[in-house]
Amino acid sequence: MEKKLKEAKKIYESIQIPEELDEMVNKTINNANKKSPSKLKIKKGFFTATAAAVMICGALTIGLNTNEAFANSASEVPIIGNIARLLTFSEFEFQSEVIVADIRIPEVNLNDKALAKKINLQIYREMKTCLSESETRALEYKEAYLATGGTEEDFIPIDVKMDYELKSIDEKILSFVLYHYESLAAAYSETQYYNINLENDEILKLEDIYGNEYMSIVNSSIEEQIELENSKSENNVYFEFDGIDENQKFYINEKGETVIVFDKYAIAPGSMGMPEFIIE
Repeated sequence: MEKKLKEAKKIYESIQIPEELDEMVNKTINNANKKSPSKLKIKKGFFTATAAAVMICGALTIGLNTNEAFANSASEVPIIGNIARLLTFSEFEFQSEVIVADIRIPEVNLNDKALAKKINLQIYREMKTCLSESETRALEYKEAYLATGGTEEDFIPIDVKMDYELKSIDEKILSFVLYHYESLAAAYSETQYYNINLENDEILKLEDIYGNEYMSIVNSSIEEQIELENSKSENNVYFEFDGIDENQKFYINEKGETVIVFDKYAIAPGSMGMPEFIIE
């Protein structure tokens, strides 16, 4: 296993970052506030993903669709296999007078190129929008800071993190989440979940898993779990649960279980974070 890891890493480290990547990244930040001078630093590194299934080969920093030579080389490493469907497309740091952003943008590689392009474009736009909005909020914060007696020398740029976490991957399903948060305020944390059926290259929906009655099935399970949790501890205080919606966030864990996720404050106090419910 260790030998295979070294082999995968060796292939990865031999790949040159394409020149067009600079252009792509620069386009990503064009909409950021031009009043704030910025610096961009592309980083090339070897990362390990959170999911145990992919810790062996890690998340390689240049995506398959970016470099054909890399795609061909990666296919020769058995241990990468199906994991090659989700790789880090690019990683870079963006710094201005008000923010310091650490960004990793993933790219999916599917047999259905049209669907892959649609998903990757959505991810790209989401990351681009988050970066622009983060800088706008940071500029407003800085103006307020200076207006209330703060100084330029004492102002600390806001940390911005945009990344993804692989929840699970096997021959049937790819599940991952994009997240974005800022040190300015936890209220600006955002998550977006992607679940892809690898057998037919389609977006996986709750209806695909539980059928036409998926809302009733999921709601009943969550209601039972909330009732049980409330009976265990007085600290578990959920708001009134009105049921899931058609765009409900969820992911598939490593056991193949469906996990329903709610945003912070959506159905419980902020101290309880983002509540999750496994639907059996």
